[in-house]
Amino acid sequence: MHTLTRSASLTDYEHVARSVGLDPLRMLQKAKLPVTVLDDPTLMISADSVGWLLEESARLSGQEAFGLLLAEKRSLANLGMLALLYQEEPTLRSAMQSSIRYVQLHNAGVRLWLDDADEIVLLHVGMDMRGDGVSRQAIEMSTGIVLRTFRILTRDTFRPVGVTFTPERPASLVVHHRVLGTAIEFSQECNAIVCRGRDLDLPIPAADPALNREMKRLLDMQLASLRDEPTQRARQIVRMLLPGGLCSVEQVAQHLGMHRRTLNRHLAAEGESVTTIINAVRAELAEEYLTNGKPKLYEVAEFLGFSSAGDFSRWFRGQFGETPSDWAAQYRESRAAARPILHP
Repeated sequence: MHTLTRSASLTDYEHVARSVGLDPLRMLQKAKLPVTVLDDPTLMISADSVGWLLEESARLSGQEAFGLLLAEKRSLANLGMLALLYQEEPTLRSAMQSSIRYVQLHNAGVRLWLDDADEIVLLHVGMDMRGDGVSRQAIEMSTGIVLRTFRILTRDTFRPVGVTFTPERPASLVVHHRVLGTAIEFSQECNAIVCRGRDLDLPIPAADPALNREMKRLLDMQLASLRDEPTQRARQIVRMLLPGGLCSVEQVAQHLGMHRRTLNRHLAAEGESVTTIINAVRAELAEEYLTNGKPKLYEVAEFLGFSSAGDFSRWFRGQFGETPSDWAAQYRESRAAARPILHP
């Protein structure tokens, strides 16, 4: 199954990219990601595209710690419902275990697992990505976010033994030491946060067991929906595939890990098809992009998987009964008319 992540994984990307001399909108376009990821943290996007974007941003800017710069300012709020669960866990160990179980709801491109040897515990950080050479920045960003999360949960009392990374040592460790703040070793066998077993028994202040159980019930329902609701998953996959222009029944079925006939059967049972889903998602995204006002018409066409602005305009007229330009103009007029009139 293709890996998806919430667009919250790119929180602060615009600011960090500009700080190192990059044009964030151009970089998103190269990664085939919509500009709306900068404003809406709930969009489900390709983890592979995010990984590529981070690596390319590091390469073009010359900032080897680009991923850590993104991790540096993260707050619990970026994790959505997971943050609420972690805060209600009784100990750091149980918060780690919940991270392992539910991280796919936030970012299916990240894999976490514990190697517990009593006195020393390794929290491994891995990536599930298809591209080659797209993992260093994602690994370092994810490690920084995980470490920062645990420090926030324990009110900055958690101090790991160290952090290990498989890549070679970068030229400068200034950002690494500032963000990770611990002993760092490179060219190691694994990417992991190394902890003392006893430190994982650190309590999380003000944890509420009843609220913890309720949060887990809700999140377990979401996990089940990943397996049992192919229509919703198909919509997410379509959103991810459209910018690449390769959105078909075969592609959607492949990324869902099922045969196209199986997918068609599941969708038909709910009165849907891949074609109707593609049209519906395109209509939703077209409205989002046109009301946003940032992308040009040809960029919107590209984001929606059309080969030209003309093809997009013809499709749009068939869906909405008017051209994209006329629709956008009417939207702006309606917004202006809705604004309150201020009298002196």
